[in-house]
Amino acid sequence: MSRKAVSFLVFSDDWGEHPSSCQHIFKYIVRDYPVVWVNTIGMRLPRFTLQDAKKAGKKIKRMFINASQGKSSFKLPERLSVLQPFMVPYNKGVFRKFNQRSVIKAVRKELARRGLSKPILVTTVPNACDYIGAFGERRVVYYCVDDFAEWPGHEKELVLQMEKELLKKADIFIATSEKLYRKLALEKKPIFLLPHGLDLRRFISSNNSESARLGKIPRPRIGYVGLVDARLDWTLLELLIERLGEVSFVFVGRSEVELRPFSRFANFYQVGPVPYEEVPLVLQALDVLILPYLVNEFTKTINPLKLKEYLATGKPIVASPLPEILKWNDYLLVAKTMEDWERQIRRALKEAPPRVPREILEKEDWAYKAQEFLDICLAGG
Repeated sequence: MSRKAVSFLVFSDDWGEHPSSCQHIFKYIVRDYPVVWVNTIGMRLPRFTLQDAKKAGKKIKRMFINASQGKSSFKLPERLSVLQPFMVPYNKGVFRKFNQRSVIKAVRKELARRGLSKPILVTTVPNACDYIGAFGERRVVYYCVDDFAEWPGHEKELVLQMEKELLKKADIFIATSEKLYRKLALEKKPIFLLPHGLDLRRFISSNNSESARLGKIPRPRIGYVGLVDARLDWTLLELLIERLGEVSFVFVGRSEVELRPFSRFANFYQVGPVPYEEVPLVLQALDVLILPYLVNEFTKTINPLKLKEYLATGKPIVASPLPEILKWNDYLLVAKTMEDWERQIRRALKEAPPRVPREILEKEDWAYKAQEFLDICLAGG
C-alpha cells in the first residue's frame, strides 16, 4: 500500500471531549495521515434527567454548527476534520434508518470535499456496523475498548446485535484488555492486544506542582479522577467514607450516577470535570489515588484509562483486583474486601509502593501505542 494514498475514517466518541484512547492515538496518526472523525451518538438509552438534557443540548448544538459551517467548533490539527451528522438518539426502526442515511450522506460529502478515497475505517462503537461498506473502505478495524453490551444503561440486545454485525464486517480486531482479546479471538480473524497508554511527559512533568482547585478540601485527600459511574463500587465507598471520617474523599470528573445521598457525609467532595491539561495537577493535589471498581464479569474486561496516568504520578494507589490492574501489582496496593480497603488506605497514607521505573513507562507512552496501532492498520497491503 502506498502510504501517500492512506487516509482514515474514524467512528468514535466526540472529538474534543476528555480524550479517549482513540483520540490519544489519532493525535499522533493525524500528523502524517488525513483523518475524518465522525462523532456518533451513544448507545445508552436517554434518561429524563437534567444531566442527559444538557448532554443532548450540547450534541444538538454541534450538529447544527456542523450543518451550517461544515466544520468542527474545536481548533483541529491540520489533517483532521470532525463531523457531527444529524442523528436521532434512538437506534431502532425508522430512526436507525434515518441515522444511517444521515451519516453516510455527511461522510461521503466530506470525503469528496477532501479528495479522499478508500479510507481505512476504524470504529470503537458497534453502531458503526450500519455504515461499513458505504465508503469503499480498504479495510475495517474494530478497536474494541469496552464490552458495550454490559454497560449500565445500554440496551443489551440491540448492542449485541450491532456488535455481531460489526464482527462479521470487520477485517481486524484490536483489543485493549486480555478478556476482550479472548472474546474476539473466537471470530478467527486477525487480532491484536494493545493496552492503553499515557502521555508520559505531561504526567511526569507535573510531579512537583499541584492544582489549587482542591485547596479548600482538608487533607488527607483520597481521590478518584475519571468518569464517575455505575462501574464503581458505591456500597463499598459509602462504608469507607463513613468509617474514615478523618479522610476527605474526592471524586473529580463527569458523573453519571446520583450522588446526592453522599452529601450527608462531611468528608465527601464532588468536583466536576476538569480540562485534560489540568488532570496531572489535580492528581498531585491528592494524597492517595483509588480505583474502586466493582469486580464482576463486565468490569474484568476493563483496562482503566487512568491507571498508567496514576502510576506516573508516584502517588500511592489502592485498587480493586481487576485483571489489567493486577499486572501492575508491584507498584500499587490491591484491596478485595471492605476491611482490605480500609487497611490499605491507612497503609497508603503512611507509605508508598515502589515507583514504576521511567524506562517501563516510556514504553507505555501514547506515541508508541499510536505507532503500533498504525502498523497494524497498514499491515497486509
